[in-house]
Amino acid sequence: MLLILVCCLLLGSGVVLAVLWNGEHFIPPKDPLADRTGVANSTIRRHLAGVRFYVWWAAVFTVIGTGTGVLVTGAGGRLAMRLLAITSPDARNRMTEAHELVGVITLEGSLAYLVFGALPFAFASAALYLLVEPWLPQGRLAGPAFGAFLLITVSPFVDPLRADNVDFDIVGPGWLSVSVFSALAVLQGALLAAIGGRLSRSLPLMSTRNLHKTIPPVLPAIVLFPVGVLLVPGLLVTFVFPRLLPWFLALRASRAGVIVGRILLTIAVVLAAPTFVAAVTSIWSG
Repeated sequence: MLLILVCCLLLGSGVVLAVLWNGEHFIPPKDPLADRTGVANSTIRRHLAGVRFYVWWAAVFTVIGTGTGVLVTGAGGRLAMRLLAITSPDARNRMTEAHELVGVITLEGSLAYLVFGALPFAFASAALYLLVEPWLPQGRLAGPAFGAFLLITVSPFVDPLRADNVDFDIVGPGWLSVSVFSALAVLQGALLAAIGGRLSRSLPLMSTRNLHKTIPPVLPAIVLFPVGVLLVPGLLVTFVFPRLLPWFLALRASRAGVIVGRILLTIAVVLAAPTFVAAVTSIWSG
């Protein structure tokens, strides 16, 4: 019961933050290499400027991935499972696809779900959000639109609305499963945009004077060891090629980049839509 209460508080916090910070514009930092004063004249300063730029993006990625992973995909996903177990009393103690017992909520199982299920999905969606952010609708619709994009293009192929997931033959009803997981997907996108926008306005580029502000956001990457391992190669590449990341980010945010990006998003939705509709129809009527 205590675990369910904690999940309710975490999910409620995510909803509150998504509402309060909805519409926070994502404002990336200026490219430190664009200011040639004192930077272009020193090779080491140029490379360190590239590292500072990369650390800012790594910090935002780490914070929004951890935050949404704990508050939405973690707590929300666990509550969704509990709700479907309550509405399916005949399924109690049956084995799920993940080899868990329906209706049995344990701390060990919840931590395993968080580490191996919720957080990987949250960090993958965080990386995708930072890539496509300039291509999304401007304003308050950006986050929910990204969540809807995840719902259509990811959920029927990976989870949570994969039609061949045997769990939907055990728990239900189908309409509730579709409704709950669809709402969580939209909330995931909304919270990614909310936290990302809020953080982007307050997090400065790293310097010797603000380490107390810029280091803590990347600390979860050390605790979540695989995330830190993934970020290290990017740090090394950025140090060697300091202009690579600013060039790429500027390209994808340019007018041409935005047009191409929105075309790519549209194509992805169109291609995934038939599978999404088929999956939702199958689960809903199952």
